[in-house]
Amino acid sequence: AAEYHFFHWRLIFLEVFAVGGFDVVLANPPWERIKLQEQEFFATRSPDIANASNAAARTRLIEALNSTGANPGDKRLHREFIMAKRGAEGISLFAHDSERFPLTGVGDVNLYALFAESIAQLIGTQGRAGMIVPTGIATDDSTKAFFDAMASGNRIASLYDFENREKLFPAVDSRMRFCALTLGREEAARFVFFATRADHLRDERRAFSLSAADIALLNPNTR
Repeated sequence: AAEYHFFHWRLIFLEVFAVGGFDVVLANPPWERIKLQEQEFFATRSPDIANASNAAARTRLIEALNSTGANPGDKRLHREFIMAKRGAEGISLFAHDSERFPLTGVGDVNLYALFAESIAQLIGTQGRAGMIVPTGIATDDSTKAFFDAMASGNRIASLYDFENREKLFPAVDSRMRFCALTLGREEAARFVFFATRADHLRDERRAFSLSAADIALLNPNTR
């Protein structure tokens, strides 16, 4: 528990959930896959392993860290890798099988999707939640159940989609699409797509509103 920082919202915030949940939740979730990426893990720890010519060569180099005669530093690095891999696999298993994330705990899970579902569970009936997440929250196959549940339940207040061409986030690829998503009870949701800067949100040529019924008709993921 100390290592993985287990946290139970409904136990920690008893008084909040006694009245139905939070009034406001604001979030900037991590945009990271749960699956451990070996190249990323070793990028700063051992560039030789990270830059191996292929996966098989990388595996041999990783195994060599724990071979007979390997120095203590290499053995320690191997233990760190095994623990990190175990942690990622455990989190993935929890996301898929615990029923804690029935809408987003599918496929190659990304943390932002799990955060989005958690946030939807945390807000009260009249609450609002705002978050910055990849636009894939509305378009990816792995998040279609979540977006469908939010849309059909009139729980989307707005979704403002941005393309990073003007480098709103300097460290993020210019082709990356992300959105400011607001959850809350609304009869119609407001949408903006392909904005590149904040003042585009006021451009009526880019903005439109849709009811839950409209979204259901347009959403190819809706059965």
